[in-house]
Amino acid sequence: MMRWFALMLLFWAGPMPLLAAAVQVSAGEHAGFTRLVLQFDAPVSWTMGRTPDGYELRLPEGSEQYNLSKAFDQIGTSRLAAIWADPNSGALHVGVACACYAMPFEFRPGIVVIDLHDGAPPKGSSFEHPLDGGAAADLAAPPVIRPRTRPDKATGPVYNWANTTLVPPLQPVESKPSLVPRLANLDPQLEPLRQSLIVELSRGASDGIVDMAKPQAGNGAIVDAATPAPNTATQFRLSAAPDLVIRQKGQSNAPMTAQGADCISDDRLDLVAWAENSPVADQMGPAQSGLIGEFDRPDPAAIKRAIRFDLYLGFGAEARALMRSFPTADPDSALWQSMAHILDDEPDPHPAFAGMAACNTAAALWALLADPAIQSVDTIARSAILRAFSALPIHLRRHLGPALIDRFLTMKEISTATALHDAILRAPGESGPVVAMMQANLDAAMGHPAVAEARLEPLANGSGPATATALVALVEQRAILGQTVDFSQVKLLEGYLKERRGGADEADFQHAVIVAQGASGDFDTAFSGLPNAPDAAALLWQTLAQTGSDSAVLAHATVPDSDALPQAAKPVASLIADRLINLGLAAQAGRWLRLVDKPPPILLARVALAQGDPQTTLTLLEGLEEPLALPLRAEALRQSGADMAAAEVYAALDMPDKRWNAVARARDWQALAVQGSRAWKSAAEMLLAPQAASQSPLGPLARDEALLSQSAATRAALAVLLDSVKSPTAATQ
Repeated sequence: MMRWFALMLLFWAGPMPLLAAAVQVSAGEHAGFTRLVLQFDAPVSWTMGRTPDGYELRLPEGSEQYNLSKAFDQIGTSRLAAIWADPNSGALHVGVACACYAMPFEFRPGIVVIDLHDGAPPKGSSFEHPLDGGAAADLAAPPVIRPRTRPDKATGPVYNWANTTLVPPLQPVESKPSLVPRLANLDPQLEPLRQSLIVELSRGASDGIVDMAKPQAGNGAIVDAATPAPNTATQFRLSAAPDLVIRQKGQSNAPMTAQGADCISDDRLDLVAWAENSPVADQMGPAQSGLIGEFDRPDPAAIKRAIRFDLYLGFGAEARALMRSFPTADPDSALWQSMAHILDDEPDPHPAFAGMAACNTAAALWALLADPAIQSVDTIARSAILRAFSALPIHLRRHLGPALIDRFLTMKEISTATALHDAILRAPGESGPVVAMMQANLDAAMGHPAVAEARLEPLANGSGPATATALVALVEQRAILGQTVDFSQVKLLEGYLKERRGGADEADFQHAVIVAQGASGDFDTAFSGLPNAPDAAALLWQTLAQTGSDSAVLAHATVPDSDALPQAAKPVASLIADRLINLGLAAQAGRWLRLVDKPPPILLARVALAQGDPQTTLTLLEGLEEPLALPLRAEALRQSGADMAAAEVYAALDMPDKRWNAVARARDWQALAVQGSRAWKSAAEMLLAPQAASQSPLGPLARDEALLSQSAATRAALAVLLDSVKSPTAATQ
């Protein structure tokens, strides 16, 4: 039927201009609504209203081009029946096929979202009115569309392109003039073409992929098709159909890569079809038999069956050995070679899947597995990869899944990694330690290190091929959580490292050894070995800042002014600065804070206060009311001589000792004598007593006796005051 559409486009479409960057239209299904997303190059003004078959969105310019090729990639037609751009007005039409309503909004400048919600529209919605003020159909309960019975292909006329004759139909075809495109000055030789178009377009309409409207004049008015005006045109619209693809002449049927090569089709990579639904032991013999046929000649069909069965089992080396023993000219032999290398986690010298990571077929999965250089999720077809992975037999999902999930975790694509994880775990049976490791890695990537540690603990303490790898992961999780690592685990990792010298995973074990040494408290050894695994620096500095002793912080975090601070420690620079302030090293703490993009004002204030700069401290604390800021403000006020202001802050903090000490420094003896603490109250009374004694009418001997009594009382008050002062605590390591 495609040739009729191509010819139709030639007759009525005319030459098409080159398009500018089109507005990308994509869609997705959600609970209760379908979402359309329109991505414009720049902010636009738009209006939207009802039409008889749905809604239309208009721009004032009316000149935008829309890329609708991906509109139905992720959705069906339960709500969105069709979407097309009016060639005359440029308006975007949204056809609906449900009792639903549209709710458009601007997500951000340049991105317009249209949500098709189930149910009746909100009362008073402006989007339910036609843009031109005409009548709009009530779409709250659309009629059920019942397609007509498809006409038999043999009943309609067929146009003979070789001699332009009409092959008579077996049965007459009745056509409706209002739906038939008319050709001006129709040549009798083209009458068979007209009849064939009628049949094929009718078949398309019954299938729901062709929508035809009555002829319209240039002003948009519907005209009588029986007596058309000169300036009329019959309009056709193609709805989304999974099996309908319009291509230019000479274009390939298969999806293509960005380089123009055909994507490998799914049927050539259908591993499930390469085996039977029976126990593997029962299939081994038949699958490997009959390789040599009559006259000792290899049987190509039997060899193909055996190679593909080995690949189905995941036996890459066996498949390659078979291809070496029985060279085959099968066009898929290059694919089998690449798949065999991928299954054995080996580099592929002749990659057959190069450039196919964006294909919408299973080739995208194998291309991603084959090429470790792919690090961007924007260059791959995630939906095709998920679809192909879910179609693999369960043993291959468990074999390939962990490495594939690690790739997506590296790309920060957690949702896809989770979907792959679910495709593995939904299968029955014991998944094994490798899958448990995969789950732990996913837990860690999702921000649940404690859950990951709980999964890794039994694996690391067990026995088997996954024990060493599990211990590497366990050590890292312990370090992230700020937990210690046993000395025995450090020695075990050092032994594993010696075994793996020169191997592919040597770097992983070197990294783990340094992290484990730091988490066990041996920071001297860990930092001395850091040049062998520089990627462990960030976690080692984090461990030092969180759990390192004061002596370890002094040894490794006090950096000479002539040396640059390590950039790997930048994420924990604030924490290191805090440790150094507590140790009395304000200048070193200030250097570390300069490594932070936005250092916390509290830490800056502590550094300024420790360096004797109360004014800068007060400036940094301005507007801060958090609990840590108030003691710093009080101390800064004290250092600046504002003792009474400091006393008020100490009173708000309910710190009476510091409050009355500040009042004493301000020499407000009257306040101390009336409201002060017991120690200061007695001392203040003694200070006020000489004034009273000097004004007494007593004689000299009586005054001297009073002064002696007052001196004894003063000594007693001072003793109480000195006893109230706390002894400084001894410094600890």
